[in-house]
Amino acid sequence: MIKAASVGLGWWSDELANSIQSKSKKIKIVSCYSRSKKKRINFSKKFKTEYHNSYSALIKDKNIDAVLLTTPHSLHAKHTIQALQNGKHVFVEKPMATKSIGAKKMLITAKKYNKTLAVGHNRRFSSVFNYLKKLNNQKKIGKILHIDANFSASGALNYKKNFWRANRKESPGGAIAGLGIHMIDLMCFFGGKIKSVQSLVRRYAIKVNMDDTTSAIFEFNNKCTGNLTSIFACPYISTFNVYGTKINIFSQIDGNKITIVNKKGKVKNLNLINHDTLFLELQEFADSCMNKKKYRIDNTEAVHNVEIMEAIVKSSNRKKMIYIK
Repeated sequence: MIKAASVGLGWWSDELANSIQSKSKKIKIVSCYSRSKKKRINFSKKFKTEYHNSYSALIKDKNIDAVLLTTPHSLHAKHTIQALQNGKHVFVEKPMATKSIGAKKMLITAKKYNKTLAVGHNRRFSSVFNYLKKLNNQKKIGKILHIDANFSASGALNYKKNFWRANRKESPGGAIAGLGIHMIDLMCFFGGKIKSVQSLVRRYAIKVNMDDTTSAIFEFNNKCTGNLTSIFACPYISTFNVYGTKINIFSQIDGNKITIVNKKGKVKNLNLINHDTLFLELQEFADSCMNKKKYRIDNTEAVHNVEIMEAIVKSSNRKKMIYIK
């Protein structure tokens, strides 16, 4: 049993805790930390854990095996590296970091200290992803020509000026850090690494100092193209569509629905089983910590996702195509 501590207490730390506490036989949360004492106390009562009064004390505690990081995006690299240096395994929410240089340092540190570092790209554990992966492995899609993805929601319409996400440092590319990077991860799985990016990142509707509407065009190493839309000021949608020489696939990632259209125009609709992706990713993280199974998102992939996030911002700012080395 992996004994973990939650760090950075808020909505998402609760989501992760709800998925495993008293449910998993592989990992349990035994302590927590937030700069807010009230949050520490509330979390410890809700999930029946201890709490630490400082991050330094927590990562030096030999009774803790792993840290679950849900701190602000810009702190991921710093907090991860500190935990790894103190012998802790780390599960960090996406994005891995806000800068690729920080993400690369995280990867290097995990290797140096021989600890598991896992990034929370939980849509890789979804039933839609599993089904598409199976179709692709069976060569039923044919040559993938184009991938179109949209992950959008209305959350930023309600952001207040002092909310930690409500600025360009924590939310580069508008909704990319919070939403769109999930789709970048899936797109790269099927298309390979992205070699060029051209984008528009704009603020059209929200009041805080960040963007709300992002559109990006990609070219992948596997000789296909992609289009990503991520909006932070419209109703919720999470679609992932793949266009191949044999079939087209239209899917709702979070809705567990797939529509397949073949070359003859025959339509097949599927309703898949809903998987608790948070439970599954933390189970696999625990297995990796115990050397039982490799975590499915390789850290080089997570680093590349951050590189693409950076390129989206850079392309829009410079008004030109950005090439990824």
